[in-house]
Amino acid sequence: MNLKSMALAVALAVSGAGAWAAGGPVSPTPSASFSNTVGGAFTDIWTFNLGTASAVAASITNVEVSFASLSTGGIVGFSAWLNGKLLVGPTSAVTTSGLTVTTQVLAGGSILPAGMYQLKVSGTGVTGASASYGGNIVATPVPEPETYALLLAGLGVVGFVARRRKML
Repeated sequence: MNLKSMALAVALAVSGAGAWAAGGPVSPTPSASFSNTVGGAFTDIWTFNLGTASAVAASITNVEVSFASLSTGGIVGFSAWLNGKLLVGPTSAVTTSGLTVTTQVLAGGSILPAGMYQLKVSGTGVTGASASYGGNIVATPVPEPETYALLLAGLGVVGFVARRRKML
């Protein structure tokens, strides 16, 4: 990837990052995106309501671009908690022609009953208001126990019919 393409990709990612205000409600039906541009120390709380028990997953990304001694976009101490559970993930860096792009990804999930929950994101923007992050929350309803019972009963009937046909 050449330097111009990488710089354009980073510029587009940073420009689209300020779509939401700091924290607030999101509606993961089945998914919701969020982002914020931060300056200095911050703690953002994104709230969401689940109408039914769901498997919930969240991922958050921060991108820092460095060239020589100049750096923009990074967040020190970048961390997130989904309903009190710490999200973890890798940090990777790619250097091309002296330009380094460092990506921090935090991700995790839980099965949560119906109710109100929060995703808390915190850290310290390295270079004032130019630091940003963005992410996504996905909620997939968990089937009720009756659904599993009906599935097992159906499989039993199919097995019974198959065995009976084999005997005839």
